[in-house]
Amino acid sequence: MLSLIYELNSEGKISKKAEYTCNAKQALINYYMQFKKKNYNTWDYPETLTGMRESPNKDNAWYYDYNDLVIASYPA
Repeated sequence: MLSLIYELNSEGKISKKAEYTCNAKQALINYYMQFKKKNYNTWDYPETLTGMRESPNKDNAWYYDYNDLVIASYPA
């Protein structure tokens, strides 16, 4: 399964940031831990992030607010 990570900034610009070969929820956690927290010890990653939310409209789509960004993860 391939998942895509995007960031939406406060000016409305959407940028593709990464691709992961796992489900969209895990991809969002992985991206946050690796690129925002600089933690590459994948064995210690949490199962969820406080404030992480699943889309009510799109299956298996996840979002997380980080400072002035919204990080989104979608299945490819």
